[in-house]
Amino acid sequence: MKAVKEFVVPAAVLTAICLVVSGALAGTYQLTEPVIEAAKRAEADASRVVVLPDGKNFEEVSASGLDNIVDAYKAGNGAGYVITGKAKGYGGDLQVMAGISSDGKITGVKLMDNNETQGIGSKTGEASYTDQYKGKDSTLDGVTTISGATVSSKAFESAVNTIFQAYGSLAGVEVAGPEVTPPETIIFPDVTDFTEVALDGAKKAIKAGDAGYVIVMEGQGYSHAAGPMEIYVGVGMDGKIAGVAAGANSETAGIGSQALEPDYLKAYIGKTSPDGIDNISGATETSVGVKKLVRAAMELAPALIGDTTPKVDLTVAEDGSASAVIGAVRVEIDAAGKVAGVTAADETADLASIAPEEVKEAMDNALAAYNASKGA
Repeated sequence: MKAVKEFVVPAAVLTAICLVVSGALAGTYQLTEPVIEAAKRAEADASRVVVLPDGKNFEEVSASGLDNIVDAYKAGNGAGYVITGKAKGYGGDLQVMAGISSDGKITGVKLMDNNETQGIGSKTGEASYTDQYKGKDSTLDGVTTISGATVSSKAFESAVNTIFQAYGSLAGVEVAGPEVTPPETIIFPDVTDFTEVALDGAKKAIKAGDAGYVIVMEGQGYSHAAGPMEIYVGVGMDGKIAGVAAGANSETAGIGSQALEPDYLKAYIGKTSPDGIDNISGATETSVGVKKLVRAAMELAPALIGDTTPKVDLTVAEDGSASAVIGAVRVEIDAAGKVAGVTAADETADLASIAPEEVKEAMDNALAAYNASKGA
């Protein structure tokens, strides 16, 4: 009996206490579970109300089969939808929550999960950027990127485009996509008369009114990309690059795609070759691929615009030195074949008034002509 009192009774008491406490907790949970769930829904609804202020009683709707959609909610009062989409940003997937009213207009957008660079790509979460989306329809007409954060800005815009497509599917309405400017128009914005012409070696060639031509080349960028990339090379009638724009491609968003951005491609304008164009760190293969296609296009250009090599008036002295006049530039070359001096061809003109690119090109052409005269 003593053993029973010392061991069995305390154990029975503890068991009874545990049963009572467990029962109490279970009862408490059953009582509080609806309250907790209601609080969670209220918190979630509160975040959705930020982008759809008139929305109430949000209900999740199926977004299965919709690419790059995280989740979607329909306002129970018919105010519209709140949809979260994603796109590849500079630091990986970038998520955006957007509210779209029942008439297909954006009521608000919010940057959600992301790994964008603080102080740069993260600016897409600031009101100075997001406020421009309010009131826009699916064309997103007038939306601009953030200087220095182009990749993040375009990823944000891409996520919103995806959200609009999901909205169209969920609401059962037709949604127009954003207006896309053709690459040839990007290069020659003032030209309206574009006519396709034949050019062996190019994927396509387009005559841009009287301004020049656009040569479309296709080739490899990133070695692991799903497919080749198209590069549009605009050539003016002076034989210089008028612009370069990207066409269809599978380059990695936020990485290889940096070498296809206008901020990078504008470095080609005014040149006759890709020489001197730096590669983008982290996007070397795409950068090199663009250069190869631009070079190939420029080699084909004379077939369309003729030979634009500038005339070189070369005079070689008995001592082997020479003087060459190319356009507005005079280049003096010593007997060793080195540039000894550069002046304006017109003695009354100032060399500083001539574009540095033109001076550099004149020097290169003068040396080429000199070496050719020596049989080099």
